[in-house]
Amino acid sequence: MTVHPIGVEVTCDGPGEQRDCPDSAAIRAGFGSITARQVRADGRSDGWTVRRAPGRLLDVCPNCRTHPTP
Repeated sequence: MTVHPIGVEVTCDGPGEQRDCPDSAAIRAGFGSITARQVRADGRSDGWTVRRAPGRLLDVCPNCRTHPTP
């Protein structure tokens, strides 16, 4: 049996710090995307944004980006 890495899945951190994404949105790894950086690049082409937070990145789907929690 041969094992191959199938990549990563990046999930939405929005719409706010205290709430999960209502759509449970995720960027699926494409055939050429193996690392989190590559998957995030795929997501940006679909309207996702990436924000820096202390010690990590926040990935926000298009729906949560346009309808943030106050």
